[in-house]
Amino acid sequence: MTCYIYTHIESADPAHEERDIMHYIKQQQFSMPKRIADENSTKVHWGERAIGQLIKNATKDDHIVVFEASHLACSTSQILEILSMAANRKVQVHFVKYNLHITNQSEQVDTQHILQLISKIESDFISKRTSQALARRKAAGLPLGRPKGRGNKSLKLDKFRQDIKKYLDLGISKASIAKLVDCHPQTLYDWLERNDFSVEEETVA
Repeated sequence: MTCYIYTHIESADPAHEERDIMHYIKQQQFSMPKRIADENSTKVHWGERAIGQLIKNATKDDHIVVFEASHLACSTSQILEILSMAANRKVQVHFVKYNLHITNQSEQVDTQHILQLISKIESDFISKRTSQALARRKAAGLPLGRPKGRGNKSLKLDKFRQDIKKYLDLGISKASIAKLVDCHPQTLYDWLERNDFSVEEETVA
């Protein structure tokens, strides 16, 4: 069993994150961890970056410790791909910021942990994207907020197509998916039907 500390060049506060990571390593009693530093932007697909190579080389019961999900990839969909590949190789992934790790000791999906993780990831991404978008508009002298008269249509779910598919593949309930994409369950059901996703009996409560 080997423990890898995965760090990224885009860390917001490297010193603070390093302290938290080392505290977590001590709590988990991991000895002699190996460091992997990624200097490529997360805009580059994870499979072409250090995290892709690390998971390919990792073996059963290895551990990958990362501060937060955004250091692995720039979208929830890509992070789920990483977790899926890690699960196939029986590698555990730890997220220090959330004090959460995804175990892969059985063939069953740890739905509770996946839901917790996805919720935290989405919250992080939404916060970052909103802040970046507002900063860009402010710098360009553009008005902030939604233009008058613009409705909030169910078509907004189109941008979550890949994420919704990943959630369905993981066996996450449609009621939970609706919460993750911030819409009413019926809006999600209508969207699934309109886009030829079968609305079957839920397997996960």
